[in-house]
Amino acid sequence: MGTLAEDPASELEHAQNLIEFILAILVPVTITLMLFSYVVFRELFDFFFVLAIVVAAVSLWPAKKIHDLHYECWSVNTMPLKIATSFVGMIYISVVSVFSVAMIALYEGLTPENPLTFGIVGGLLFILLGVMTYNARYRDKFLAMEKRFFHKDPQYLEEIVSDFLESKGDKLARYRNDKGSRMVVDGKKLAVNIAPLGSDNAEITIEEIDLGNADLFNSLKEFLRSRT
Repeated sequence: MGTLAEDPASELEHAQNLIEFILAILVPVTITLMLFSYVVFRELFDFFFVLAIVVAAVSLWPAKKIHDLHYECWSVNTMPLKIATSFVGMIYISVVSVFSVAMIALYEGLTPENPLTFGIVGGLLFILLGVMTYNARYRDKFLAMEKRFFHKDPQYLEEIVSDFLESKGDKLARYRNDKGSRMVVDGKKLAVNIAPLGSDNAEITIEEIDLGNADLFNSLKEFLRSRT
């Protein structure tokens, strides 16, 4: 039997790490090479432009794999944090490359002091500050959250999850919005979000997992495994 069935959680982690590497290293390095080639080696610009397209296309493979693996196992919702970390690396390398290209252009007799250059650097640094703030603010929230996809109708999942939680004797608060439904277990903080993914598929995200509600969380996962 293939690796996917044997250890989907490990496969998912590897695919997420690959996406992080592509976004944090390969993409900005390729863009940097494009910038340098445009100023110094014009004959290589087309090559690095095509390479950038190839790198972007390659990232689709682990992204598709991540999507498929979410149907196989529960996972801590670390992907937003990995994307944020990737953006930090991407922005840092981009700022350094823009500054370096500007210095080379100055040496070559061009005019990198154009306000657009400083606007790009300033904008990237501003975005970097925003990404780092986002990462610090929501890190603990994402690490206390697990998610999984199901090949089931969202309404069916909502019904069986609510029945299960109510059978535990806890008061359940329900909410609905454009993204789906939300159930909060009173007194245990545990929150369950069910969002449609199209074609009778759904995503279940369980929030605020801690030691106080770990037993309920594990029981819910086992229940869903037996019913789906």
